[in-house]
Amino acid sequence: MTFRSVGVLLIVLLGVSRAMAEPVTRREVLAAIAVLEKDVTSADALEAAETVTRFGKESETVLITVGTETMPWVQADTPEPEMPVRALLMAAYFAGDIKSQLAKRRPLDDPYSGWLATIAAYRQIRKKQPEMVIPEVEELIKKEQTGTLKQEAEELRRQQEEEHRRDERPTNMV
Repeated sequence: MTFRSVGVLLIVLLGVSRAMAEPVTRREVLAAIAVLEKDVTSADALEAAETVTRFGKESETVLITVGTETMPWVQADTPEPEMPVRALLMAAYFAGDIKSQLAKRRPLDDPYSGWLATIAAYRQIRKKQPEMVIPEVEELIKKEQTGTLKQEAEELRRQQEEEHRRDERPTNMV
């Protein structure tokens, strides 16, 4: 898992870390994903978000690339009142990406599934907080409505795979 400028949001999401916690199981993460899908604003959502995030970070059965390309709403200059919402959207992204990978039984990053889960979570949040507008997620919604979001995800995944192959190539040191 690659992290870029999401440390603050992870701290918000994870709260106090569980140093000696048992690894999250497949069954536990799927149950947590179901909680987030049902209602990301529920009382159980924060604990579910923590479970999903821990699984994404710790499990070798999934691969999630995190950055401004995949999660443009995660920024270093996030206004403090938006941090918890943006953190929940990050967990929703992880949930969609993880669910897709577990269903396919392959650790192959799936930004499209992550984005669709983010959009669904964002809509739930907006029902309870209509004033909470995240421009980066609004842009994802527009791309989905115009039919370009899936193509963008596929292009991003191809770029990620190419970068991964380049990183794995042996280099000659002279």
